[in-house]
Amino acid sequence: MWFKQHPWVFPAIIGGIGLFYVFLNIMAIRASKKYNRFVSGVPILGFIHLLIAGLISPCKWLAFLCVLDFTFWEFLSIITGIPRPKDTPKDPNTAEGSEDLEGLDAPEASEVPEDSEDHASH
Repeated sequence: MWFKQHPWVFPAIIGGIGLFYVFLNIMAIRASKKYNRFVSGVPILGFIHLLIAGLISPCKWLAFLCVLDFTFWEFLSIITGIPRPKDTPKDPNTAEGSEDLEGLDAPEASEVPEDSEDHASH
């Protein structure tokens, strides 16, 4: 009965908790980059809380706020196998990637070892 009179109370509480988790995840990402070491966030919980808060609120479109959680996108990239931009290898066929791959080219004609039979005849 009380919930029907105040339909925004529970969504606001659950959504506030979800925004707190999203904020913690953003701070963990910033700390990881700043200190150059891994700082763990709270994965997917902000997404779940914001999704539930949006679905029980009078305005159902608020459930789309759940995509604010960065760990949701990280989870999708892990599941689908899509590499993050910094994990993508350089393309050796382009000018940008060819200078780092000098040792991977085919050996020159002078670098190819001769057969052992030719050495025995000399």
